[in-house]
Amino acid sequence: MGEAEYSELANSMMLGDEAGMLKLLFNPHTRKLLGMHAMGQRATEIIHIGQAVLFYGGSVEYFRDIVFNYATLAEAYKVAALDGLNKL
Repeated sequence: MGEAEYSELANSMMLGDEAGMLKLLFNPHTRKLLGMHAMGQRATEIIHIGQAVLFYGGSVEYFRDIVFNYATLAEAYKVAALDGLNKL
């Protein structure tokens, strides 16, 4: 499991919306994505990214390896993926 708090993201700071978070749930052995939680005012703007990776059977490593535009809320996926992988 990896988490990213909105307060860690530059875009959230610029928007003045630092209350929220993204959590990625993945199998620690296979690293396959099992689900995600997005909470906060703009959660609907980013949840579809995780849904697409989940639908295609992707792994948490996808979020680690892909380049996300900076500063966007989607950057939370990379932050959460790195957090989760660092816990293994």
